[in-house]
Amino acid sequence: MKKLFLLLFVLGAGLSVQAQITDNSGPEWSESNEEFTEIYSMATELGKRTDRVIANGNVISIVKDTGTTSFQRKRDNSVPVEFYDFILLTSTGRKITLNKGQTGKVIDKFRNVLVKAKESLDVDNTKDINEILNNL
Repeated sequence: MKKLFLLLFVLGAGLSVQAQITDNSGPEWSESNEEFTEIYSMATELGKRTDRVIANGNVISIVKDTGTTSFQRKRDNSVPVEFYDFILLTSTGRKITLNKGQTGKVIDKFRNVLVKAKESLDVDNTKDINEILNNL
């Protein structure tokens, strides 16, 4: 009986470890960090061409008529490895720390808005740019 219990315990622990390894609920944190760096670069470029996009420090902000939405990358010094927290900030003072899946969605949303704004700037349509940014 003890052997059967021990066998079931070992099998259960093995399945638990396998489930943790195959977790595909979102991008890895290192991927999120690289993607943030890419969109930060794009936001820096756009910030030179319009006052509706701001990249400063580790924060990307998109200014709308109704307020500003910002996306922040903040180094977590409580862990010994390089790890970042990602935070969504609103002009109303809300500060939302994002989990892995939410971070991927916010990165994708900011990337899409920045790409549309860049395309509109290339065509020189200020009205379209403002509409895209306001619909964020």
